[in-house]
Amino acid sequence: MAQYDFPVKRGKPIDSGRLKKDLNKAGSIAAARAFSEGIEKGDQLSNCPACGSGVHHKLLTIYGFDYHECDGCGSAFVCNPPPEEALSAAYRSAYYTEANKVLYANDSIIDYRVAQVFTPKVEFAIEHSQPSKKTWLDIGCGVGEALSVVKSRGYEVLGLEPNVMEAEYAAKRFGIEVRQDYISKDTVSKYRGQYGTISMFSVLEHVPDPNQILSDVSAIQEKGDALVIEVPHFPSISTMSQMTFPDRINRMMHPPLHLFLFSLRSLEGMLARHGYKINAAWLFGQDFYEMMSTLGLFAPALNQSKLLSALSPMMSDLQAVIDNHNLSDEVLVVAERV
Repeated sequence: MAQYDFPVKRGKPIDSGRLKKDLNKAGSIAAARAFSEGIEKGDQLSNCPACGSGVHHKLLTIYGFDYHECDGCGSAFVCNPPPEEALSAAYRSAYYTEANKVLYANDSIIDYRVAQVFTPKVEFAIEHSQPSKKTWLDIGCGVGEALSVVKSRGYEVLGLEPNVMEAEYAAKRFGIEVRQDYISKDTVSKYRGQYGTISMFSVLEHVPDPNQILSDVSAIQEKGDALVIEVPHFPSISTMSQMTFPDRINRMMHPPLHLFLFSLRSLEGMLARHGYKINAAWLFGQDFYEMMSTLGLFAPALNQSKLLSALSPMMSDLQAVIDNHNLSDEVLVVAERV
């Protein structure tokens, strides 16, 4: 098992069935495939965008996009990402908005997501950081779950979210100020020095150049400020399941929405290059659910079986075994500006 110079927590109980109760997985996969196959593929990259290494090898092709694994940092990345305009159009598409309405901007699950998904993450971040300012900026705040928790802890909060539907939901549901803005070299001056904590939950995997956004965030923050990042983790049991069944994917290795899946080693290296040290990391995921729900597509009888009924109460325990072997599909890190 890999050793790190910071504590690593493993495991987080979650009811994946409840989170996905309104999701038709077969229909979602068909829509994901059609969406991805319809997006322009770009030129092959020479170097890993995460660490710059020129040594990487192909893992597989998913919906026309090639995932490579970097021999330098251990991350997986899309080696033929779409041109910038095609990627931008993907995030403005009806597919992306409608999928997020089911999974996130959904009144029937939002309270559960706040209580069971984001409250533990925010508490972990607060526990492992000591910024001098009780102000929090969430970049890519989505529908506002994280900031609703942060606000309840007495922080001044601001969310940045370019997706109109999600920004409006966050403002209406949680009373959070949300700006449809980006962090870039052109906007750094608006935010510099104001936020003791900056978070990016499920953001870095979507941007073509994660080092650029980390550079911009670093320019905003001061010594002792906290940076909280959650990204898809590689390798994981979920990605192994998806590499086994590459035509049955609607999450994690879903190109080009997930351009990257990061190893913890790659995150540590990237953050160090931009002036941060990791205070703590947390590995958790929905790998067992991912594997079982995928198998259910091939054997529909499994979905109504005594086997699944017996396993369902054990899902979190079985996931914990995966987490303890560092094969979770998500990783959360809390870093400090040095």
